[in-house]
Amino acid sequence: MKVRCDISGLDCPNCAAKLEGLLQKEFAGANLNFAMGSLVLDVNGDGDEEEIVAAAQKIADGFEDGISIELRD
Repeated sequence: MKVRCDISGLDCPNCAAKLEGLLQKEFAGANLNFAMGSLVLDVNGDGDEEEIVAAAQKIADGFEDGISIELRD
């Protein structure tokens, strides 16, 4: 299952790449596009999208203050 999100508050592409690496350790896959402000999380099986985004937000909060991850409509 893919969960598509908007992400904001990242300072630079290097920080985005580091955060992407942290997210890839926690999820089946993660693709963060700094320029587009988008994040796609791959998860095994089905899950609650809100809980998945909350888990990603917790990782982002531990990485750097001010990053916001929201479920894309």
